Amino acid sequence: MQPVLETPRLLLRPYLATDAAHVQRLAGDARVADTTANIPHPYPDGAAQAWIAGLAPALAAGTRVAYAITLRQDGSLIGTVDLHEISAGHARAMLGYWIGVPYWGQGYATEAARRLIEHGQTALGLSRIGGACLARNPASAQVMEKLGLRLEGRLIAHECKHGLFEDLLLYGLVLPGRVPPVSPA
Repeated sequence: MQPVLETPRLLLRPYLATDAAHVQRLAGDARVADTTANIPHPYPDGAAQAWIAGLAPALAAGTRVAYAITLRQDGSLIGTVDLHEISAGHARAMLGYWIGVPYWGQGYATEAARRLIEHGQTALGLSRIGGACLARNPASAQVMEKLGLRLEGRLIAHECKHGLFEDLLLYGLVLPGRVPPVSPA
């Protein structure tokens, strides 16, 4: 069972089939799709329903946990935050998020991701969180830096977006108290 996670302004809850229209509208905005490596534009009809339907099997397999980011005050769905590529054996996962355009610049991505990282550490036993963003997306890079992730590398011409190859920035965070320090050789 996937718990609801709370922050001062947000509730992070499991996705429902009825959220598909909101996902289609928010993620379907060209400005959202343009800043991510994986959201297509135009956003195909039925894609949100298929994506939501795929979340429960991934959760059951232990490879992904995804949350609808909702405003505490009125329940409005404003985006997504997830941990994917979860590897229990290596105690690591990759962080992902997107926020609908009307909610940009208000700190929601950072607030939601911070809470999910805490959940990943305490409930999932993760010791490392990675993240990636297109190099031309400084807002996403800034979110990861606020969360304590550090720039670890740059993959040159790694993602093809709209027929153009783009660089991908790689970030990482080793969670405190989870990994013993490496002793010098």
